[in-house]
Amino acid sequence: MKEEEEIFEIAVDINHGLEPLTFSISPFEDTRTPENILNFKVMRDKKTIAVLRPDADHCWKLLEGNMDQEQVDAIGAAIDGHYA
Repeated sequence: MKEEEEIFEIAVDINHGLEPLTFSISPFEDTRTPENILNFKVMRDKKTIAVLRPDADHCWKLLEGNMDQEQVDAIGAAIDGHYA
């Protein structure tokens, strides 16, 4: 797998009842781990607002940033959908 992958965009309904928000997602391998686990930078307006990582159970974890688990899960599901 490449060290840096292509940046892609997702639209996620985080604020229920409002328009979905568009995020840019930048996948990158975490070279600090022996497995080089794939993490995802979540960006909005060219600023990184979070870093997410899926775990072995396909649950999403927030590594950096300030989001509640529902938002993390919604963004993670959209990332999963990109690769489906």
